[in-house]
Amino acid sequence: MSAAATKPEPIYVQAGELRQARRNFLVALEPVRPAVYGYCRRLTGTVWDAEDLLQETLVKALSDASQRHEPISNVQAWLIRIATNTWLDTLRRSGRVTVQDFSEPGADRPDDGADPLTSLEVESALGHLLLVLPPRERACVVLKDVFHYSLAEIAQMLDTTAGAVKSALHRGRGTLATARDGGPVPADDGAAAGDGTGSTQARPPRPEGHPELLRRLADAFNSYDIDAMVSLFLAGGRTEVIGNVSETGHEEIRTGSMTHTFGPDAAELYRASVHRYDGEDLILLWERPKDAPETPEVVADVLRLSCAHGEPVIAELRWYFFCPEVLSEVAGGLGLPFKTNGVSYF
Repeated sequence: MSAAATKPEPIYVQAGELRQARRNFLVALEPVRPAVYGYCRRLTGTVWDAEDLLQETLVKALSDASQRHEPISNVQAWLIRIATNTWLDTLRRSGRVTVQDFSEPGADRPDDGADPLTSLEVESALGHLLLVLPPRERACVVLKDVFHYSLAEIAQMLDTTAGAVKSALHRGRGTLATARDGGPVPADDGAAAGDGTGSTQARPPRPEGHPELLRRLADAFNSYDIDAMVSLFLAGGRTEVIGNVSETGHEEIRTGSMTHTFGPDAAELYRASVHRYDGEDLILLWERPKDAPETPEVVADVLRLSCAHGEPVIAELRWYFFCPEVLSEVAGGLGLPFKTNGVSYF
C-alpha cells in the first residue's frame, strides 16, 4: 500500500459555528456570572486567581452542559459546584496543600441561632479573614453565610452530607470569631492568603525589568507603533484576550490583537497608562470613540504581562477586556471611570 493511500483525511473544524455556540452559552450565563465570580473571589483571595477560576469553570460548564440530557434547574448552584470542585482539584494538584475530607464530629449541633458571626460581618468586615480557613470550611462559610444556600444544597454541591456541612460551619465560624477578636487561629492545611490557590507559599518574584518593560509597552501603545509592540515579545510569545482569543508568535500577535486595537480600521482611540494595583504594576487602556475625540475617555481594558526568565521580553500578555468583574474591581478600586464590554467578541 502506498504512503498516499494511508494518509489520513483532513478534519475540518467549523470554527465559526463553535465560536457562536460558545458565545450563546456565555451570554446565557451572564445573569448569574457576577455571583459566581464573587464566590470565586472569596475562595481564591485575588482578582486574578478569581478570574482564572471563573474561566476554568465556564470551560468545564460548557463541556458538561453539552453532555446533559435534562435541563439544568439551578444554573448558579451548578456553576458554583463546578467552581468548588475545580478549586479543590487545583489545591490537590499543587502538592503544597492537603485538602482534608469532611468529618462529622458534632454534626448534631444546630445550624442557626447561636452563630458567632452574622452574615453581614462575613460579607463585609470579616471578608478578608475568610482566607484563614481551610478550603472546605471556607467554601461552607461562604455558601451559607454569604450566599445563603441551605445545608442540603451545600451538601449536594460539595458531595458530602448536611451533618458534615454543619460541622465545617461550626469550626469555620469559630475560627473566624477568634480571628475577629485578635486571637490565635489554628494552623490550617495551607489555606492562608498567598498565591490565591490557598497556599501559604508566596508568589514567586517577577523577573527584574518587569516595570521597565511594562512602561516600554505602554509607550509603544501610545505611539501606535505596532512594530515596537511586537518587538517586545519573545519569538514564541503569547497574548490572550481572556476567555476569547489566544495568539502565539510575532505574526499572530501583529495581525491579531495589536492590529485590531491599534490599526487604522479601529473605531476607538486608546491611551495606555501604568498603574499599581494590589502590589502589581498594570497597564490600563483608556478608550474614546475615534469619531468623537471630545468624548471623555474611560478605562476599557486591564493588561498584565509575564516576562521571560532571564530576558527583558514579554512571554505572555493578558487582556481582560471581556472580564467585566475584573474591570469593575480594578478600575473602580483605583477610583477611575470605566466601561465594560460584555463577555465575548463573537
